[in-house]
Amino acid sequence: MSRENVEIIRSGFEAVAEGDLGAWFRLADPDIRVIPRPAEPDAATEYRGLDGLMEYAVNWYSQWDEYESEPVEIIDAGEQVVVRARERGRVERTGIEVSEDFSHSFRLRGRKVVEWRMYDSHAEALEAVGLSE
Repeated sequence: MSRENVEIIRSGFEAVAEGDLGAWFRLADPDIRVIPRPAEPDAATEYRGLDGLMEYAVNWYSQWDEYESEPVEIIDAGEQVVVRARERGRVERTGIEVSEDFSHSFRLRGRKVVEWRMYDSHAEALEAVGLSE
């Protein structure tokens, strides 16, 4: 099942990269929990369900004039998948440009994402799923 989980998450990233943001909603369990990084601007501590996922996505994507994320590394962690992603964005009105790696963990059950967590460091993500560098 874990190899299948990796492919599910990889396909989600690929679909979003091709402009299909709805892919995350099709992969999400109706009661998904989304937990952003604590330092993420204007984000709640946690979002629940598909409405919460939508609220999070609107909050995140509305900040950027241009934004893209591509997986640099995808790690099988059993029922979880860890992704280190290179994220690039630009905010035209402020001139801010970001190109940074962020790590995420996705917990899957029944081919659906039930939890999506974001981390300040890759080491933190690995530790959270019981792996270490």
